[in-house]
Amino acid sequence: MQNLFALGKSMSNSPLRLIYTLENIADEHPTNPAPLIIQAGVGAPTKQFKKAVQRNRVKRLLREAYRLELPAFKAQLPLQDKRLSIFILYMEENVLPQIEINAKMKLILNQLVKRIYGQA
Repeated sequence: MQNLFALGKSMSNSPLRLIYTLENIADEHPTNPAPLIIQAGVGAPTKQFKKAVQRNRVKRLLREAYRLELPAFKAQLPLQDKRLSIFILYMEENVLPQIEINAKMKLILNQLVKRIYGQA
């Protein structure tokens, strides 16, 4: 996780901020091509959400939005021998409804797909 914050690249789509790293894992499995591994985490900063109850609610909403978008996201990324680590932060104080968070999650994951294919 420290690598993610130290070396990761970021993008924003208010109120979400996504930090990611894309690493080759071909060295770990030289004979067999490994499928894409996705590691994901969500967070809500203490600075914006003072109470743990608020932070936990925001994290629950983010996890649900990510869970709903994951199948479509994976379908857009048919990469081999890669590890994609992502961390999604909710950066605003006011919490949007679940439907709007889902839409923002879809947008930021689509941005990530475009950026990854721009690099690869």
